[in-house]
Amino acid sequence: MSESHPAPSHSSGVPAVGQVISNPEFDAREIEQFGEKDGQAIRVIGKMLVLFFFYSLVVMLFVGYWTRKTANAPAHAGGHHGEHAVEDDDE
Repeated sequence: MSESHPAPSHSSGVPAVGQVISNPEFDAREIEQFGEKDGQAIRVIGKMLVLFFFYSLVVMLFVGYWTRKTANAPAHAGGHHGEHAVEDDDE
């Protein structure tokens, strides 16, 4: 059986064609830091979503209350406060 060995690198430090370089893009410490930062980002995004939900809920409740209050209010004399005037055809 013949074993294939990678070709030796040139004297310039550049690997020869076909040589396998065992240099990972990220080491274990960097991967752990990425995981910590991802966890922090998830928590921040979760808090933002909760705040936006409660903001929307408060605005919806306020607008609902305001709508009920103005819909049940008596009409102002001379004004059409959101209501159409009823015209009489008995002239």
